[in-house]
Amino acid sequence: MPERLNIPDPRKLRNLVQYRDLTDDEFEAVFEERYSDERDTKEAIKSFEEEIDRKIVEFGEDYDLSDLKINDREILRALVQATLSLEHLELWLYKQRQADEKLGMDNILVFDKVNKVLSDLRSDISKLQGDLKITRKIRQSDKTESVLAYLDDLKEKARKFYESRMMYVTCPKCNQVLFSGWFLFPKAKNKLTFTCSRVIEDENTLCGNVFSITSEELLANKGFNNLDVIPEGMR
Repeated sequence: MPERLNIPDPRKLRNLVQYRDLTDDEFEAVFEERYSDERDTKEAIKSFEEEIDRKIVEFGEDYDLSDLKINDREILRALVQATLSLEHLELWLYKQRQADEKLGMDNILVFDKVNKVLSDLRSDISKLQGDLKITRKIRQSDKTESVLAYLDDLKEKARKFYESRMMYVTCPKCNQVLFSGWFLFPKAKNKLTFTCSRVIEDENTLCGNVFSITSEELLANKGFNNLDVIPEGMR
């Protein structure tokens, strides 16, 4: 923080020997002459501090400043000061360009130096931002979109997990799907026996095919007992 200037209370100075015989108007003139610069400086410092506080509040709206340590706060203050300096210089440069229809060599040199300062300030701001490592706050709409995207991603992962574990058994005789599911321990000695009860409409007969298969056989065949009858998109 900058050093605060202390302007004395004029009522306390009024009774000093050197001011005692002065009229009120004379004393006010002497006091104003002596301390006007300090008062102006004090007001400028106060205004500058208020501007810094305002800018820090603005940063707090976009960045998470809740866990800053003391050295981080010093870096934040330096960042804010550099940002304010950049804004003021850019505004000054804009006003100068608007006021000067014709640019002389002197103006060009001044503008060149100011642009160099602007470039240095931008570099300092970028470095300070990197040192500070503050992250942008996620706005409510972004949070909602993020949650929805997370749920969609979760559903997609669940679908892939489900499909990667699912096994399908079709009847070797008529290709009817008889079973879909998964095994908790597919590499164990799990054996399934099926009896196909599909009615073959053209022949008006019951398929009646009886067959057995193990989970290990299905696992070795990508989860199917007969890949030839399975669409490519399911394999």
